[in-house]
Amino acid sequence: MWAAASAVERARKAFATVSQLEEAVSREPTSRALQINLSAARKFAEQTQARVLELAEQDHVEVCNYRLLPAKAVGYALASVSSSLLGYQNLFSQIHDAIRNGPKLKAVIGAEAMEESLLEFGYSYSGSLGVVLFVPSEKTLLDGTLDASIDALFQVVDLSDQHDVRDIARTLGTPVLKRVYDWSESNAKGGFSADLKWRRSDGRQLGELITLDRMQRMVEVIGRTSDVETINHRVTGVLVGLDVKSGRFRLTVPDGEDFVGMLGDNFPRMLMFTVNRPYDAHIVESRTTRYATETVERKFALVTLQPPLGDAVAVESES
Repeated sequence: MWAAASAVERARKAFATVSQLEEAVSREPTSRALQINLSAARKFAEQTQARVLELAEQDHVEVCNYRLLPAKAVGYALASVSSSLLGYQNLFSQIHDAIRNGPKLKAVIGAEAMEESLLEFGYSYSGSLGVVLFVPSEKTLLDGTLDASIDALFQVVDLSDQHDVRDIARTLGTPVLKRVYDWSESNAKGGFSADLKWRRSDGRQLGELITLDRMQRMVEVIGRTSDVETINHRVTGVLVGLDVKSGRFRLTVPDGEDFVGMLGDNFPRMLMFTVNRPYDAHIVESRTTRYATETVERKFALVTLQPPLGDAVAVESES
């Protein structure tokens, strides 16, 4: 916790008192004394929170208000709450890593990016399940180290269709999509909407309510979105196997890749080929990236096989 830990502790105790008095009032709703005490406690809690926010702005600390609202009366299962919070941390850190270090292919967060974006628990408050989180930042002449990451966070959770998914994949990388999918899925399974509010150290406030329906929509859209890339490989390798009947082949490149797949539609099946001999091969790869699982599916199609140039000359000289 940063230097204002004592102010945060006062706010924590103040909001804990509010929660205790709210429980007491729920048991004795007609008690005038409890209602007066609750009103005073709420006022004091608001004052302590205002002081915390004032100190946060002075010390360049970003403040996140994270509140979970359960659908109907499903309650707060511990596993669901912890999964939601951990997913949120991973999402924010992955976004910050992409902003700081550029898009990545795998969901790995750099040590420095993780340290800079690590959210610290401040205190909780009543009224659904709300927690206040803090993360220190540094100021430059123009902005703070986390300003762009916070802005990008709200852009990511605002995705609504496959175009948005592909835009995020291009600008922030596929790992960010995996993280937002995991976070949305954990909230959808827990039956939560999430109310996100950030108060940046420059005083700017951002906020958005992501409803349960939107959580489910993000899971659905990301889950069915994938990209297919076509890659042409022109290699020289040993034909290990070729079966015209099943339409399958295997070709191994020495000190390289092992290609296993199907014969292409226009492959000359009427020609004879000798296994365990080298060939110049044209192989087309269809590479499918699935954003929800961060998996890549590769399929190979053999288009042509030709004897290497040296072998072709030797055959001609014998005839």
